[in-house]
Amino acid sequence: MIIRQTTKEILSESLKELSATKPIDKITIKEISANCGVTSKTFYNHFQDKYALIAWIYSTQAEKIFSKLYGENYTWNNALTDVLSYFLENKKFLQNLVLNTSGQDSFINYVSKFSVKIFSDHIKRTQNLEKIPQDLEILINVYCYGVVCTLCEFLISAVPISDKEFVKQLERALPEPLKKYFYKN
Repeated sequence: MIIRQTTKEILSESLKELSATKPIDKITIKEISANCGVTSKTFYNHFQDKYALIAWIYSTQAEKIFSKLYGENYTWNNALTDVLSYFLENKKFLQNLVLNTSGQDSFINYVSKFSVKIFSDHIKRTQNLEKIPQDLEILINVYCYGVVCTLCEFLISAVPISDKEFVKQLERALPEPLKKYFYKN
């Protein structure tokens, strides 16, 4: 069966390919478009800028992982393991993002905010809440920003720890009041 890629997927692959030889902050929309045989206008029909494309790439993968949390046999450990696997499988691309994006467009900033949203949405959905209580909101922020920075450090540095042990430490770092939302028992 032939599986056709969407234009967004083609642009995504183009950016990843270019990032293998060039820093992300030096890659232009024109290059991304030309590399995959579309016009810049086509690019802008799908994304506001390359940072929106980067956000789409990450959020698409993260949503696939975290949507599994609503399944029967998918644990918080599985989610963390899958996130780490995604980071390691895309190591060069993600290293480029970590090292060559900054400010409001930084990969770390985007992933941290996205993680907070995923956490908050999960708790609101499972608890049927409209708004997250402030005390939980602070814990979510601390955990998500800490995990993202730690994951990025793990990605760019030679941290002497096994993947399994790293996931175990990320699990241990989850604040006690949040555990009941991510562990079934």
